[in-house]
Amino acid sequence: MDQVRQGRGRLQEQRKSVREVCGGDRWRQRHGRSQAGHGRRLLLLNNHHPMPLCGNSGRGRLGRGKPVQRKVVVCGDGACGKTSLLNVFTRGFFSQVYEPTVFENYVHDIYVDDQQVELSLWDTAGQEEFDRLRSLSYAETHVIMICFSVDNPISLENVESKWLDEILEYCPGVKLVLVALKCDLRDDPTVKERLQRRGTHSVQYEEGLAVARRIRASRYLECSSKHNRGVAEVFYEAARVSLSTRPKTASSNDGGCIIA
Repeated sequence: MDQVRQGRGRLQEQRKSVREVCGGDRWRQRHGRSQAGHGRRLLLLNNHHPMPLCGNSGRGRLGRGKPVQRKVVVCGDGACGKTSLLNVFTRGFFSQVYEPTVFENYVHDIYVDDQQVELSLWDTAGQEEFDRLRSLSYAETHVIMICFSVDNPISLENVESKWLDEILEYCPGVKLVLVALKCDLRDDPTVKERLQRRGTHSVQYEEGLAVARRIRASRYLECSSKHNRGVAEVFYEAARVSLSTRPKTASSNDGGCIIA
């Protein structure tokens, strides 16, 4: 019961900090809970299983390390699948209905190599009208997850032409993870036909990997939220990357990102 009370206390503090940063009313907060409702559910993972393309999540033993808090901001073009990715990971739920996100916050615990990591996951709006508001989400970030959809080549182009520039402006030096979403649509006949009419094709693995190398991302991952394949690995790897970041010192600028 003490752990439950402590978990609820941390969630209340998280909600308060989000309201203070972004004005409260415009921010909707969500966090994953166990089906029984007793605190945040724990996803147990380790690094002893290879991470297949669109593969299943690995599971490991219960960790004993002191919990560490890490913040991960998820950005990318609107409708590329960011919110579905977060919903499947934190709730195991995939919605067939698209609802544009303004901002949402999820809190989820995982174990990485026996280390408990309290992930604060920040979902952001990709539309241009939210550019200025989105900049508020970058403060105190350990890792930024840039997402694109394999059925939308323009969303990959925008990784370099838009998202990297924004990150360099507001969060220089932060570690990056590039994530390809909707990989189940890569070979979908309807998608292929639609893209062929436009003179293009779905994003291939090698194309995404090339962009990841150019932007110096720490990881390149692919997943399917609809089929819940590779989803857990995305956040597991993001958590691993976040654990290698340097803690802020007293001389660090307030509100900055956590750099490599």
